[in-house]
Amino acid sequence: MLYINKNEVNELVLNINNNSQTSFSTYDLVFTHIMSKLTTTYTIDTSNPLQYTSNVRYSTIVLDLTTDDLIYEGQYNLNIYGDTDQLVYVTIANVNGVQESKPFTEYVSQNEENENYIYIQD
Repeated sequence: MLYINKNEVNELVLNINNNSQTSFSTYDLVFTHIMSKLTTTYTIDTSNPLQYTSNVRYSTIVLDLTTDDLIYEGQYNLNIYGDTDQLVYVTIANVNGVQESKPFTEYVSQNEENENYIYIQD
């Protein structure tokens, strides 16, 4: 299971190069939210050292979620495809969010003398 943080740059360390060809020019990371079934795809260019590095044992993918973020928190099915058609890696990603502000605004009256009474209409 991968742990990913929303609105951050995440470094994913995977062993996808053991299961795939080294000639892939791109990897597509397809995130599918388990509850909503919303699918989001990120394309990683293997020739870009800021997005992808690899050695004999593992690959490192840098996933920048500061500009294009996953919408929901929670669990996602993550499928990684080489050159958009060959499935090379399957896992579950747990996406954690940042603390959100209150979903409502609380207003407090200046006159709270009768706050302990319940008024029932006849």
